[in-house]
Amino acid sequence: MTWLLFILGAMVAGFVQGLTGFAFALIAMSFWVWVLAPQLAAPLLVFASIWSHLISLTQEQKPPILSKQWLLPYLVAGLIGVPLGTYLLHIIQADTFKLVLGIFLVLWSPLMLLNPQIKTIQRSGKIADSSIGLMGGILGGLGGFCGAVPSAWVMLKQLPKAQQRYILRHFNFAVQVFALGTYLWQGMIDQSHLPYMAVLIVFVSIPAILGAKLFYKISELLFKRIILSLLFSAGCFLIASQFI
Repeated sequence: MTWLLFILGAMVAGFVQGLTGFAFALIAMSFWVWVLAPQLAAPLLVFASIWSHLISLTQEQKPPILSKQWLLPYLVAGLIGVPLGTYLLHIIQADTFKLVLGIFLVLWSPLMLLNPQIKTIQRSGKIADSSIGLMGGILGGLGGFCGAVPSAWVMLKQLPKAQQRYILRHFNFAVQVFALGTYLWQGMIDQSHLPYMAVLIVFVSIPAILGAKLFYKISELLFKRIILSLLFSAGCFLIASQFI
């Protein structure tokens, strides 16, 4: 059962990562949290997210040239937040981790579906962007969840689709690479992770490619509904697990 849930979670998350450019950790952890401890799962989530990102890039069309100034406030603060997240990973309890993640998904997904117009957020500047980047970095160090908060933020800011994807893709990749390096430096990756990593390479690749191909064939509205529905369902299952 452990391997079945692990592989199923990897395949679904790989497809979503290829489709959206983020959310691997959120989707995979809704499966893996039943069978893997957070301390074991976190490095695997980051590793698989980086791998699926690289695989899906092979299917991407040439992106427009966009300004790096949009990315820097998120990125600098995000890299600062990663060590804080890895510290929390050592002390957090599995049940608390599941409950907090579930509540976040249940609250976040409907909010994004309603597409609220918040003028204060839309007019916010680099300081607010840096705060969001810091939170993303902390969640990235905690287990590769760096894309959740920034994705909600750029949607609320009503940024153009191309700008959103540019910020999220580069932010997520940089934070995850740094998080993986931090795990290695702190000795959090050992031989027990190697079999899981080998399985991830096999079972993430094709779903990630299929997701990247599908991105260009569906409407933006359908794309948004699919992802938010998946995340909301994942949150419900995580919360329900605390009462079963």
